[in-house]
Amino acid sequence: MPDCLELGHALITMIEPEAATVADYNRWYERDHFLSGVLTGPGAYAGRRWVATRSLKAVRFPHDSPIAQPVAQGSFIATYWIERDQLEAHCTWGFPEAARLASLGRMRSDRTHVSTSYYDLSGVHGRGEQPVPPELALQHPYRGLVMVWTQAVTASASHEEWADTFRRELTIAGSPIGQIVSFRPIDLPAPLPKMPGVIVGDVSARDVLAHCCFVDADVAASWLQVSTLLRTALARSSSVVPLLVAPFVPAVAGTDTYLDQLW
Repeated sequence: MPDCLELGHALITMIEPEAATVADYNRWYERDHFLSGVLTGPGAYAGRRWVATRSLKAVRFPHDSPIAQPVAQGSFIATYWIERDQLEAHCTWGFPEAARLASLGRMRSDRTHVSTSYYDLSGVHGRGEQPVPPELALQHPYRGLVMVWTQAVTASASHEEWADTFRRELTIAGSPIGQIVSFRPIDLPAPLPKMPGVIVGDVSARDVLAHCCFVDADVAASWLQVSTLLRTALARSSSVVPLLVAPFVPAVAGTDTYLDQLW
């Protein structure tokens, strides 16, 4: 038995709000939905919201991403950590709770789910001899998050083996990337409903991994270095391709910071 809580799952949801109501939406999400819709549920013990300004959305790649169509969709992303073996309990609570909140007028429809999925932990690697534990990654004051979705395009490719090398290569000494936590998207068992999906088009979620790359440095100022590291690592294999590489900065809770920089 583990002697402490272990990360086992995640809910990662990338959202595009409506421009006309973005301030009200932002306040609703952080003051109510972020808390009551996820973090008060069984097993969900940490969460953090991130935002992509128009300048950060402009450097996303590839341009024809199957995750975000068009590629600039997804101004906000929320990452929630769920304790190992608690996903079923969380979802069994979560969907009826969402219906209850909706009956109270505490849900909003002025948003588009660009990519929303539950995930199982696939692998972790952190920089240095005493890296930040992945369980604490959302509490640690990282200054940026780069979401990287990858797909194994050949049946013989070991995506997990590639991902282990990818994580280790990107978190070497001197890298601005402090740790990478990788997840595999999952379909919830019946009778729970299907989520809006991590992938659109004909890409199978079974061949996809989502990598949360946590950045210590200012992500905009360090983007040349970060993107060079990512592009180099992604180019090492023809059997794994990037579906989306998207940088974000932490949302500033209780404020309208960045809302005037989204589009």
